[in-house]
Amino acid sequence: MTKEDWSRPSFEPGGGDASLFYLVFGELSPDQLRPTPSGLSLTVHPQGEGRLWVEPLVAAIGEDEVAQRALADIVRGAPDFAVLRGQRSDPPDLVHLRDAESILAALLDGGAAAVLDVEAQRWWTPERFRGEVLTGMRPSLRGHVSVRAGTGRVETRGLRKFGRPDLRLRGVPAGAESEAVWFCWSVVEYLVRGARPGPGLATGGIRLRPGEGPGHPALEGEWPEPPRPHVRSA
Repeated sequence: MTKEDWSRPSFEPGGGDASLFYLVFGELSPDQLRPTPSGLSLTVHPQGEGRLWVEPLVAAIGEDEVAQRALADIVRGAPDFAVLRGQRSDPPDLVHLRDAESILAALLDGGAAAVLDVEAQRWWTPERFRGEVLTGMRPSLRGHVSVRAGTGRVETRGLRKFGRPDLRLRGVPAGAESEAVWFCWSVVEYLVRGARPGPGLATGGIRLRPGEGPGHPALEGEWPEPPRPHVRSA
């Protein structure tokens, strides 16, 4: 049974504005598009020379080499692409995500073959989107946010859809990635429910501060060093 809860029970105003950005590839007819709700815009374009940027776009976000090739073939063969964007000021609920999901579902039903969630840096096939985003408890937290581990670094993408900054952990040692990923998911749930991070959010021994660099807003923190073994003196 599908359950939906688009409220934010812990909402605190002043956290930030929400931003959505999707690219949808397939055989898409502008005549079949439904009107977009307030705050969202949807345009459809012939792909044409856009095929030149398919490979780097897929390679930057694809999961593995085989999946990348299959996805690139699908996207390259699509005659059209749609751009779905949205902005919402300091959202006290997640209705804008519900509306975006509805539009994406209609595009998939109308012939879309692949969806790129630009904010979360994640590709969707129609089957996976229906199974992981549109089925079960909605909104699906893991359907809208991604957490990725790299060398010495774990970070999230997609929290801008909730009007919250993404997370970036540095200095994560080998062997601690799974713990850092779990930590990120716990903070993601806290922020998605509407909590507003203060200037020095501290949890689990990690202090998160606003990133100082330009571009994508983020909360950054250093992974704590393991405690040194106690050496008993003679």
